[in-house]
Amino acid sequence: MRFFAQTHRGLKRPTNQDRYLAQELPSGRVLAAVADGMGGMAGGEVAASMAVDLLAEAMDPLPDGHAELGAAFAAICRRVYARAQAESELEGMGTTLTAILAGPDRVDWAHVGDSRLYRWNGSSLAQVTRDNTAAAFMLEEGMIASEEAANHPARHMLFDCVGCGDCEPHTGSFQPELGELLLLTSDGLHGKVASADMEKVLGSGRDLEELVQELVELALAAGGSDNITAVLVRA
Repeated sequence: MRFFAQTHRGLKRPTNQDRYLAQELPSGRVLAAVADGMGGMAGGEVAASMAVDLLAEAMDPLPDGHAELGAAFAAICRRVYARAQAESELEGMGTTLTAILAGPDRVDWAHVGDSRLYRWNGSSLAQVTRDNTAAAFMLEEGMIASEEAANHPARHMLFDCVGCGDCEPHTGSFQPELGELLLLTSDGLHGKVASADMEKVLGSGRDLEELVQELVELALAAGGSDNITAVLVRA
């Protein structure tokens, strides 16, 4: 499996509080993750860095299935929350965390927050994860239309995050199709670039590096008001 990742501070934020993982493990599986930090001056950076570092440590021994990956997420939540409670300057920090443990026969995933995992099968882009936001909840309950959800004031209001006490990760697994693309993004990308535009890029057939760079450039062209991160894995 091949992969490429890129993060960008964007055009408006003074720092980049996004972090990512993209590495091949000794087992041959690929670990990829996106974390989008929040809270305080440096709190978001600390929370996101802790999340990806602790996730990498949780790969020995390798989680056996998505339930164990979710249990690793829950343990990371407790560690981040404990540090936020112990250090007053980090109070209120948290981060999203979306990750995959991918092999040719199975992809396990776990997710907390509003970063996303997508699957591109060559013709359509499918969102695997569900945003833990008030706007997503209102959309699911039929309180708002999909057109409203994209720009609703509650679209950044998180119900759950890594560092917000005991989190409840969503998890799952699927069998990847040969050659399909797995895309992980922070909301600095998917919040600015429409799915149809992402599909045009992913369907262009370019190398992974070029695809990721073009996605980031689209987010910058749309204003670049947030940190931008994309990780792309080819099954």
